[in-house]
Amino acid sequence: DSVLAVKVDLREWLRRMTLSQAFSPWRFELSFGLAADADGAQRDPHSSKDPVLLDEGLRLRGSIDLVERAPDGTLRATDHKTGRPWADPGTLIGGGETLQPALYALVLEKLFPGAQVHDGRLFYCTFAGEFSEVEVPLGAAVRGSVQVLAKTVSEAIAQGFLPAAPRERQCERCDYLQICGPNERARTARKPAEALLALTQLRGMP
Repeated sequence: DSVLAVKVDLREWLRRMTLSQAFSPWRFELSFGLAADADGAQRDPHSSKDPVLLDEGLRLRGSIDLVERAPDGTLRATDHKTGRPWADPGTLIGGGETLQPALYALVLEKLFPGAQVHDGRLFYCTFAGEFSEVEVPLGAAVRGSVQVLAKTVSEAIAQGFLPAAPRERQCERCDYLQICGPNERARTARKPAEALLALTQLRGMP
């Protein structure tokens, strides 16, 4: 049944790709700053061994699932998701929780300086995700949000203050629950709110 479900998802995914005229697949698993390993053959041959330094001060390593190109050469970065959609339309950085579309779009600008980058997007490419998309156009709003993100993180590192301060119900899907324990939100709530002001402001951003 599970294999059949994957086949159904793939068929619908391919059908939708054939209907798309704005962008076509161009680069697959385009990595940057990742050391060569046994999986190197799975990466796009145009990958960069060097990390990417953004103008906002962030030095990034990672891999973009798919880079698409329009007929006029415009690029966009796509990050595939297989679960249910949780990012809302209009998201830029999602309070610091949805970073791939914005950061990957900025990475493309650095990797392909002669090309225009239209956006980054999340594509929930299964029936469970309703084949929905969340597009994040690369513009002044996104750049400003990433600047705030970089400033908040940099200052926290400089101060040596990186608290575990989960939002409500976030512990339910956290991979580090065994480290913090189930009561981290209750414990953090007893600490002075002003110490978490920068983090709270970041989380309030779209």
